[in-house]
Amino acid sequence: MRIALFLGSAGSNSGGPERHDIELVRSLTALDHDSDYLVVCLFPEGPARVGVQQENVSYEVLAPPIRTVSMLTSLPWAMWRRPVDLWHATYVPPPIAPKEYIFTLVCSSMFERPELYPPAIRVRLVALMRRAVAKARYIICISDHIRQVLIERFGVSNDRLGVIHLGVSEAFRPFAKADCSEFVRKHYAIEHPYFLFSGRWEPRKNIVRILEAFAAFKRETGSEVKMVFSGERTWAAHEADAVIHRNGLAAEVIDLGKSPVDELPILYSGAEALVYPSLWEGFGLPIVEGMAAGIPVITSNNSSMAEVSADAALLVDPLSVEDIAEAMIRITADATLAATMREKGLRRAMDFTWRHTAQQTLETYQRLIML
Repeated sequence: MRIALFLGSAGSNSGGPERHDIELVRSLTALDHDSDYLVVCLFPEGPARVGVQQENVSYEVLAPPIRTVSMLTSLPWAMWRRPVDLWHATYVPPPIAPKEYIFTLVCSSMFERPELYPPAIRVRLVALMRRAVAKARYIICISDHIRQVLIERFGVSNDRLGVIHLGVSEAFRPFAKADCSEFVRKHYAIEHPYFLFSGRWEPRKNIVRILEAFAAFKRETGSEVKMVFSGERTWAAHEADAVIHRNGLAAEVIDLGKSPVDELPILYSGAEALVYPSLWEGFGLPIVEGMAAGIPVITSNNSSMAEVSADAALLVDPLSVEDIAEAMIRITADATLAATMREKGLRRAMDFTWRHTAQQTLETYQRLIML
C-alpha cells in the first residue's frame, strides 16, 4: 500500500491533537514495514516531532508557511501529483480535495456547542468540518458519540463511519508518591497535595466552574490541597482570573503554563485526582492519561466522557459547581473510594493503546483500498 497522511497538528505544539498525529504515525510505521508512507505536514517542525526514520517513510512540508495559503494551494497540488492509494487527513480536512480521502473527526462540539468558540473561529471551523462530513469517502470517529452525532444530525450512512478510540502513551503510569513529590517540588515548587487539570484554558474546558468548585471545596474542607493547571492560556483566561481574584484563590491556584510533554506523566501521577469536567469532548484524552497514571478521575456525564471512562471515573454534571465540588470532597475524604477509582482506572486504561489504534486504522486502510 501507498498511504499519504496529512498531519494538521504535528509540529504545532498543540497538546492532544499533536500527540494524536505523532503517536498514530509512530504506531502505524512500527506495525507496518511493507507499506510506503508519505507524511505531509502543515508545520515545518512536523517531521522532526514525528521523528520516524525508516526506508518506507518520507516527508513533505507544505509551503508557504502561511497555513491558509498552503492548504488552499500546495495541499491540493500534493494530493493531485502524488501517486498514492489512499489519503488520510488526521485532524484538519483539506478544504479542496482533488482526490478521495478519509478523515478523522476528533470532536463534535463545533456542531453541538458552537457557542463555545469565538465567532471568527466558529465560522471557519464549522464550514471546514461540514465540508469534510459531506465530502470525505470515510470518516474515522474517535468515539461512538461522534458517530451518533453524524448519523443523527447529518444523516451520514453507517457504512461511511467507523469508530477508532485514541490510545494513551506508555509513558503514563503510576510513579512512587515520594518520587512525584520530589519532582514537583524541584521543578514546579509545589509543596502541597494538588488536584490537576490538563488542557487549554478555553470555555469548552469549563475552567470557570472548576475554579468555583475548588473555592467551594476549600471553604467546606479547609484542605491544604492546591489546584494546579497545566495548559496554554487562551482568549477566555481573563474570566478564570476574575474568579481567582473574587474568591481569594491567588495562593491556592498554580498555573504551570504548558508543561513539557515528557513531564506530564509524573505530574499526573502525583495528583490527588484529575479534575476534568469538560463541557464537551470528542474523546477526552486526559481522562485516559489520568487513569493510566493511577489517579482518580473526575469528569463529565455528557458527550463522549462517560463512554471513555465507563465506570472508572466519578461522573458529574459539568454545569453544576456543587456536583464538581462534591466529587473533590469525596475523593479527598474517602480513601477507600480513591483507591477503588485508581484500580478501576488502571484497568480501564489498558483498553486504550496506540498500537490498537494503529492496528484498527491499518485494517481500515486495507479494507477501503480493496473496495
